[in-house]
Amino acid sequence: MSLAFPTPDHMPCPQCGASVAVAAAEPHVCDEERVLDYRLFELGAEIASFADDFAAWLATPQGRFARFLAERDRPS
Repeated sequence: MSLAFPTPDHMPCPQCGASVAVAAAEPHVCDEERVLDYRLFELGAEIASFADDFAAWLATPQGRFARFLAERDRPS
């Protein structure tokens, strides 16, 4: 007995995540704002962890040196 999965009528666009008809007569054109929202959604975990990652980097020798240079070169 073989089970066949049905072919979906719609698939998500890899660039913007919009639901696009598989058998569409016209090609899909992504909306720029939707593309940006989708990219932010994909990067959500990295954006959320940025502050912790940056603080950890500042604790390294390279981070301490970069902080020293930034403080030294800051205009008073």
